[in-house]
Amino acid sequence: MRIYNKYIISLVLASCFINVLLAFYGQNDLVIYFVINVLAYLVITLLYTYLNPRARSVLNTIGVVLFAGFMVTVVVEIIAG
Repeated sequence: MRIYNKYIISLVLASCFINVLLAFYGQNDLVIYFVINVLAYLVITLLYTYLNPRARSVLNTIGVVLFAGFMVTVVVEIIAG
């Protein structure tokens, strides 16, 4: 199995596990789902640093966009707060 297959499987399994766990505990706030899934994405992406440089640069770009969304969410929650 290639490393990018393991990467995708890890993302899917982590996302499914997180979403099922949050749903089981009755979480209704979509911001919590977004924040926890983004953090899981960033952690798993950091663990798979052995991807080729082109794929890594694309994943880093996606990570920056998701992190910016995470920061916007945090700022909005602090202002609303």
